[in-house]
Amino acid sequence: MSDKISITLNGRAVEVRADATIREAAEAQGIHIPTFCHDDRLKPFASCFLCVVEVEKARGLLPACATRVAPGMVIRTDSEEVNKSRRMALDLLLSDHAGDCIAPCEATCPAGIDIQGYIAHIANGDFDAAVRLIKQRNPLPVVCGRICPHPCESQCRRGLVDEPVAINPLKRFSSEYDLSHGPFVPPPGNATGKRVAIVGGGPAGLSAAHFLRQAGHGVEIFEALPALGGMARYGIPRFRMPWDIMDREIRAILDQGVTVHYNQKLGRDFTLSDLKARGFEAILLAIGAHLAKPMRVPNEHVPGVMGGVDFLRKVVLGEPVETGRRVAVIGGGDTAMDCARVARRLGAEVTLVYRRSQKEMPALPVEQEETHEEGVEFRLLTAPVEVLVADGRANGLRVVTMTLGEPDASGRRRPVPLEGSEEDLPFDLIIAAIGQDPDLSCIEGEAEKPQTTRWQTFVYDEKTQTTSIPGLFTAGDCAFGPDILIRAVGEGRRAALAMDLYLRGAEVKLTKPYAISRGRLQDLEMADFAPRYVHKKRALESTHPATQRLAGDGWAPINVGLDQVRAMAEATRCIECGCTARFDCDLRNYSTHYGATEQRLAGKKRQYLPDNRHPLVRIESDKCITCGSCVRVCAEVRDIHALSFINRGFVTRVGPNFDDPLQETGCDACGMCIDLCPTGTLSNNSGKEAGPWIWDAEETTCTRCSRGCGLRVYVAEGRVVKVSSIDGDPVNGAVICAEGRFSHRRMRQANHNDADAMAGARSLLSGARQPAVVVSARLTVEETYAAARLARQYNAGFYFTSGEAVQQPARPYGKIRGEANIALLTRLGATPWKATTPVDCLVVVNVPVAVEQKARVIAIHSGEPVELAEINLAMSDSLQSEGAFLNRDGALTMLRNGLPDASELNGYAVLAALAGETEMATLTALRRELAAEVAELAPLMALTVGRVIPTGLVPQLAAVAADSRELAFGAFMRELQLPWS
Repeated sequence: MSDKISITLNGRAVEVRADATIREAAEAQGIHIPTFCHDDRLKPFASCFLCVVEVEKARGLLPACATRVAPGMVIRTDSEEVNKSRRMALDLLLSDHAGDCIAPCEATCPAGIDIQGYIAHIANGDFDAAVRLIKQRNPLPVVCGRICPHPCESQCRRGLVDEPVAINPLKRFSSEYDLSHGPFVPPPGNATGKRVAIVGGGPAGLSAAHFLRQAGHGVEIFEALPALGGMARYGIPRFRMPWDIMDREIRAILDQGVTVHYNQKLGRDFTLSDLKARGFEAILLAIGAHLAKPMRVPNEHVPGVMGGVDFLRKVVLGEPVETGRRVAVIGGGDTAMDCARVARRLGAEVTLVYRRSQKEMPALPVEQEETHEEGVEFRLLTAPVEVLVADGRANGLRVVTMTLGEPDASGRRRPVPLEGSEEDLPFDLIIAAIGQDPDLSCIEGEAEKPQTTRWQTFVYDEKTQTTSIPGLFTAGDCAFGPDILIRAVGEGRRAALAMDLYLRGAEVKLTKPYAISRGRLQDLEMADFAPRYVHKKRALESTHPATQRLAGDGWAPINVGLDQVRAMAEATRCIECGCTARFDCDLRNYSTHYGATEQRLAGKKRQYLPDNRHPLVRIESDKCITCGSCVRVCAEVRDIHALSFINRGFVTRVGPNFDDPLQETGCDACGMCIDLCPTGTLSNNSGKEAGPWIWDAEETTCTRCSRGCGLRVYVAEGRVVKVSSIDGDPVNGAVICAEGRFSHRRMRQANHNDADAMAGARSLLSGARQPAVVVSARLTVEETYAAARLARQYNAGFYFTSGEAVQQPARPYGKIRGEANIALLTRLGATPWKATTPVDCLVVVNVPVAVEQKARVIAIHSGEPVELAEINLAMSDSLQSEGAFLNRDGALTMLRNGLPDASELNGYAVLAALAGETEMATLTALRRELAAEVAELAPLMALTVGRVIPTGLVPQLAAVAADSRELAFGAFMRELQLPWS
């Protein structure tokens, strides 16, 4: 009987395994079928009904994971009926799924910065990594850190505990730290040959330039003014935004290869048609909003009256401004505050005239307070009705008192003039800071003009930044109207993404990943948050007193940011609202793909507090979709039965038996439940050590016992953030133990070995009469061979630490304790070490010191320094190393380095350096020598792919003692009060 049959899959005839399920047959053809409840380590369950497919002549849709193929079967995996069913299944699951896919601070940030992620980096002391993460969304973090009104903080859940996290000060701290140590300049992408023109060098244009260079496109900025920065330079006084800091940040963008043309104004020096004729294939209009709004009162166009943005720009450009003695500033926004404070620094007496009460002022409260402290008089509930004129110049302002009526469209009470309250006030300069508009006169001469709105902005698609003209995009204040700087930065990035698609000939469509939320801050209850956390005061930036702010010329920076200690302490206040599984959540990914939403079947959701009682495993039951995979892997694969379904019906959830702490249920912390969870309900209880961040993953081998299990190591910014099993791995049923999963939590990372220490170690060995080299039996084959060569070089004894017994695991697939394959060790002449062996100089490699007589000890270790050793040399942990491990089956199981590390710290390189065999410090050279000496290991020289490579070396299993890494992990588990012998 043939082991192959023919079926029709999505309209194509294919041959598949006769015993395959539909899902297996589809996967073999490269067709992915979604599922929550299926895993190769479990029998088909068909509980989630997401994997349904259409089979011709079947009564209804069938689950692909549990239905076997049959000859002639006709299957559709992507029909409209299938997709509709999957979307319905997802809608049902989402209707009772709670949590936040992304933290609410990030969801509120107009640029979508991963705030939770960069705060985690700061808490871990990795400030450079924080800036690299910020710059994935915002290339101007120093500018934003100084002047952003931080809408993100308005939704910070920490505010339900005590006070919001100081998000913006933390951004300022990390970005200014980076600027003083770098700054970070990301390399541009591979050149595409495409050219882009950006009209306007403000925040939107600079942001777009940064991301377009990341995509490899040629970028040229056309700026109308003498310097870049837009309103960040010409609308923000330099005592709030120091120019030298801003210029260094802008330089980091230009250093990526951006060309700038200064004093080039659209409509005066060039047109859009000119740019197209010069070969630019896409154009971004980012001209900002530099046209001051008129007051619409008589005589406002006479000398002595100017717009707020015009006044600030003139001061920046060094143009003469006749302030006289008395200045009136009209308005209550941040620009009005800036104008008033600048006028004070120019020596004037300043009155701020605002038509509403101070409560309705749109300016930030801190800006209002600082402005008032600097001597600006606030004239509230006052509106101008006419500019008074003498000798052809403004000399005063006629005002009227206002009362507040009913709220208007902005939600603020509408000011109403009080009859008979007119009053004349003398002023030498009147500054109207009541808003600004884009100046669209620059496109009047264009043959083909983009559509505009009645608000003098460009008509555009807010999802793609496209205008009515193909190839012409827009971003920033000229698109959405005057708004905060971070929104312009976000639109600049989105424009760059859309332009990249356009330039590559792809459909200009940007998809936002699905994200569920617990709700806005105002919709949540303080009682659900405050009792769970210790109250801590927010760290504050310090602002100099007004007298100091105005001292000298008054242009010095007015405040001091957080220092390193306070920044790290403040970062720990983050309560990490965003889901730890945000970057690999199947529910989120499938919901995005199928357009599912929690709104279609909206209803009351169950709510549970997170279970953090287990120090390594976190349970968030309100994210659970009851697929049952965690319960089944614990029971059917591990035979532990630590998890179960609790309650019945709608309130069914998964949790530890009897709701006991997980560590009291027989759980041995293998974490396989974490690997099979599709939603992040079960996750590593690691806090800010794991971000969460986007990671790179590498498959390697665990060397903690004789099995040689496969590990998938996830790395972000040089840090192991988590370790998981590898579904389908041929060793140990694709299961790993607690030590393989969590030992990285105690991993020590060194950068180099001290040259004096290495020289001293060589000197000790050279002068020894009875040296010995004692190694762990669980080193890589390369480390073992290098240790043997070291022993030969110094005519030393070569030993491994033997043990008394092998302990088989109490449950299936657990760690085998005290066993190693010593076939290579014995071939190289190693014998069991005895503490009574005469020795005067001892080299120990990842083993504890064990001598009964006085000897000088050189310790080579991948953990903590050995206290009794005279000289300590560091070597890489197995997760940082490359090489091969000889497992209990006689196979080579490969180690691949998932972490950046100095090559000289690889264990074999350290041993070769100690032996003086520098030519053996590379993997290739060492393997060549080893394969020549031990013929059965010849496969070492032909390793390309695969993790498990058979050899001809017959296994020789023996009892061995625990090495220093194993002892350290045992101590770690005891510290956590978890069972581990």
